[in-house]
Amino acid sequence: MKMYNFRRILLYSLFCCFVTIAGCEISTLRLTLFHSRYERTVQLSQSMSGVTLFSGKSNDGWITITGADVTECSLTATIIAGAYSDKMARRIAEESKVKLEKFGSKLIVILEKPVIRNYESVDVQFTAMVPKDCNLEVSADDGDITTENINGDIEIKTDDGKVNISQISGDIKVKSGDGSITVQDVNTDVQLHKDDRWIDIHTDDGRVTFSRIVGNIKVRSNDGSTRIEDVTGDINLQSDDGRITVIYNENAGGVCNVSMVTNDGAIDFTAPGNFSANVEIITDDGSIKIR
Repeated sequence: MKMYNFRRILLYSLFCCFVTIAGCEISTLRLTLFHSRYERTVQLSQSMSGVTLFSGKSNDGWITITGADVTECSLTATIIAGAYSDKMARRIAEESKVKLEKFGSKLIVILEKPVIRNYESVDVQFTAMVPKDCNLEVSADDGDITTENINGDIEIKTDDGKVNISQISGDIKVKSGDGSITVQDVNTDVQLHKDDRWIDIHTDDGRVTFSRIVGNIKVRSNDGSTRIEDVTGDINLQSDDGRITVIYNENAGGVCNVSMVTNDGAIDFTAPGNFSANVEIITDDGSIKIR
């Protein structure tokens, strides 16, 4: 009798668990099937007279910024709204506005949103062309960020998204939570910039790649490989977990300061025959190759 009751209680408990799980799956499917999306694209322009910094943010969308020989900012923005119905998604998108607002020497991309309810959303992703001598301050919670042909300083923050940087000649600071970072064709001429230009990268989880770099590099990586090739300046690199590969340019001159430390990962260091440097290479768990 006791065994029968135990079995009955066990079967009832399993049935309840099954119903609960099934109910969760049905609810998730309903949210997915009945969620509508609406996009609206706008184009804006604003004079950059007196502006030295361009700033923009996206929660869940990509950002692309290109420098050019222009005197104004040209912006193409896509407003993305989500709701239970097509009608509601369209209403949210049409009531949202993207603006280019000047605050002193800063030009900011602003998304004005209507009041939205639970399970409704609105965001913006954009492409901008700006004067190549201006500075950039860009962030995204979950989206890719691309910048190119900028002579000013760049500061980028992203929680989860790829970062691509090319043709830059100013200071570069990047902080990424989870996503690859690629930096290439960077020239921070030490005579022009008084030997104080740094490429400063911090990532929690993601691959970091540098190529064709004239300047100094500083990297902090918690988890992910780091590859630096065709470089001429100082390197300060710390990694908790990931392989490190460094290849110096054959024309690297002067005395470079190289410090590479990893807790778990191999280090492969290649330099030309006439290379002169102060080198510190440490790994707690992994091989070291110097060529």
